[in-house]
Amino acid sequence: MLRTACAIAMGITAALAGPAMGAGYPEKNIQFIIPFGPGGGFDRTVRILAPAMEKTLPNKVQVLPTNVAGAGGAKGTAQTYRAPPDGYTIAIINMPGAAIPGLGGEDPGYDMAKFSWIARLATEEYMIAVPAKSSIHTIEDMQKLGRPVKVPSTDFGSTAYAASEIFSKELKFPVQHLTGYKGTNDYIVGVVRGDGDAAVAPVSTLQQFIQSGDMRGIFTTEEKSSIPGVKTIAELGHAGLTGLGVERFVVGPPGLSPQIIKTLSDSIEKAMADPDVKKHAEKEGFAFQPSSKAKEGADRGLALYSKYKEALVKNESAK
Repeated sequence: MLRTACAIAMGITAALAGPAMGAGYPEKNIQFIIPFGPGGGFDRTVRILAPAMEKTLPNKVQVLPTNVAGAGGAKGTAQTYRAPPDGYTIAIINMPGAAIPGLGGEDPGYDMAKFSWIARLATEEYMIAVPAKSSIHTIEDMQKLGRPVKVPSTDFGSTAYAASEIFSKELKFPVQHLTGYKGTNDYIVGVVRGDGDAAVAPVSTLQQFIQSGDMRGIFTTEEKSSIPGVKTIAELGHAGLTGLGVERFVVGPPGLSPQIIKTLSDSIEKAMADPDVKKHAEKEGFAFQPSSKAKEGADRGLALYSKYKEALVKNESAK
């Protein structure tokens, strides 16, 4: 009888303690890590979203965008992974970029399978663009360049690096990686000033450089091109690369309680639905595409990149 009474008491205690894990949350400011430098697509996304989250969270706290650049996004992602599971450190990550080091045999300092998946923000296909005055106009021009195509990026482990390798493998042109840039905007500007031959980045990020006349698109991996005059990769005979791109997720460290995950997920979903947020995002050249099934979306992205696992191993030509 005593054992039974103890078991019942313990069960009641656990039942009461469970919901309390998220009770009163949030009680202080939330750090929203951006694992890249200022100015790129991920940076702009968080800086649009954070003020709206402050209005949709149940308590009045600040959501503080924090750039932690380095190692192709792995530095900030690992910092989030090591944070206490209390809901006060979250991060935007690019998928499958955050998983690429592991797929390529590296140890990035985190385990993708153990993250707390909070929300999917958007998915964006890739584009290759060159300086407006470049002699490169087609894939064939890259194949006949007579040397590797110089492609700047942040570092091995970034999705731009991996996409460059996949394009190189599938489209039959060699690539020389120029790494060390702090963020997407940095390496695109680098290409404009002549550091490299071409930039690989999400369509929305390159769009502003094309509209300004600084760059010219070669192709996009969109199903239907959103950039006038730029063909899709399918139209150029490589339909298997359609959809190659990057998805943006919000994650937290392992062990976040379901209550905290739901609070954050609900806040982000409401923020993305705000008409002013939508208008601001469209002005920046992208649209939020929320999904409540963040983990499932991450798994789908991984499946596509896993097909090209050999292309994710660090290329010895990287400088």
